Amino acid sequence: MKKWMLIPALAGVVAIGGVALANDSVSSTEASKNQFITLQKAKELALQKVDGVVTDIELEKDDNRYYYDIELQDDKFEYDVEVDAVTGKIIKFEKDYDDDKNHIQTGKVMSTDEAIAVAKTKAAGVVKEIELGEDDGRKVYEIEMKDDEFEYDIELDAVTGEVLEFEKDRHRRVNQNVKTKTDHSLTVVQPASEKQVVASTGKQQKQKGRLSKEQVLAIANKHASGVVTDFELDDYKYEIEMRDGNIEYELEIHAYSGVVLSFERDDD
Repeated sequence: MKKWMLIPALAGVVAIGGVALANDSVSSTEASKNQFITLQKAKELALQKVDGVVTDIELEKDDNRYYYDIELQDDKFEYDVEVDAVTGKIIKFEKDYDDDKNHIQTGKVMSTDEAIAVAKTKAAGVVKEIELGEDDGRKVYEIEMKDDEFEYDIELDAVTGEVLEFEKDRHRRVNQNVKTKTDHSLTVVQPASEKQVVASTGKQQKQKGRLSKEQVLAIANKHASGVVTDFELDDYKYEIEMRDGNIEYELEIHAYSGVVLSFERDDD
């Protein structure tokens, strides 16, 4: 990643679109090929998203994309906003509690279905992974989504549903010759209720018994396709890895109830 601090236009500095770039950071020829929005415009776009004070702005380059990395702050939160330096679109948004301020989270944790519904108001595509965790003492959902053109990373407050972080990155298109024969739609069990699943099936284990390998693979094949590359029984759950061309899948399936505990898809 290349980074340029925004500095006053002095001798030995090339000014592009109102933003000064040091000569040793980027060539004037490279910079002149890009019609950058001005620093002031990038700041205005960030302030449309956040009602706060700008504390830092930097022009950066990552994977041949130029963007302004803007840090802001208000009475409670710190923000990191990335604005595409050419189009002016916001490509990343992060919101964190100011470490110097106390914060308390109260209320009921939303279900995974509710979290996914919120995420889909911000991004289109397939949910690859959802996980309930903690960030600075606050319960959050971390969600990965993907469509034909972009990958999305979204972090939500697990109680209020507020979007704390949003990141959108372009990825290369998957080889269209890879055939997918199954429906990859998926309902993931809420992580917080995993213990409840184990407890509720405890009384049924003697009666119903553990699922066979064939039964578990039949469940896995409803959500993934390809060749099974790894199959393990770990305590109460089966861990399965599958590969279909350039696509890899990882699933965890409850050994007695058949509930899908986790699902992850990775396109190489």
